[in-house]
Amino acid sequence: MNKYENGFSLLEVAAALLILSTTVIILFQFILDTQVSTTSFQDKVIAREIANNRIALMDTIEPPLLMGSRTGNIRMYGKEWIWEEKTTSMSRDTTHFVLTVKLIENNETVFVREGYIGKK
Repeated sequence: MNKYENGFSLLEVAAALLILSTTVIILFQFILDTQVSTTSFQDKVIAREIANNRIALMDTIEPPLLMGSRTGNIRMYGKEWIWEEKTTSMSRDTTHFVLTVKLIENNETVFVREGYIGKK
């Protein structure tokens, strides 16, 4: 056996390192994307709950008496949120609303709900 036939050549080692580094980068990017997606999904769930709470309040103890808009802040799950309601009268018995929930830290609209409620 020749002494040059033992071990790997420099070209084989370089190819193996290229494959390994590419695989590590792809795995890291996948993990990062998954974490960002999970955080974004969590924010959407929280914003939806804030919207549901506002709609329940609009339908019960805080009906929109004057058409127009009103806003407010709420702290939920350790984050500050701002909500905005825009209401218009559709008929004598129906009010149309658009409810927007934003995350204050980046002023990003996270959730929008549009619908109708009956006037009391």
